[in-house]
Amino acid sequence: MTEQEKEIVAKASVPMTVANGFRWLFMIVALLLVLVLFFGKKIWEGAAWYEAFAGKAYAFLMWDIALMLLSGIVRILFAVRYNRIVRNL
Repeated sequence: MTEQEKEIVAKASVPMTVANGFRWLFMIVALLLVLVLFFGKKIWEGAAWYEAFAGKAYAFLMWDIALMLLSGIVRILFAVRYNRIVRNL
């Protein structure tokens, strides 16, 4: 593989890596929020502020999971593009 081909492959892998980073970011945020909700239900059961927080947290979690799914789909599309570029070299 020549240096120019290596450069093309490296350039093609950047969007896939960025999309994967966003997927991991959304996954970590979702995991932390689920853990706070799980343990918070046991620790702060019946607290008014926790009930208000939980409602907003579930709404945020829904959007976070949707964005995680979207970034996973985008990552797959970039991987298909990357594989096509590598195959044509």
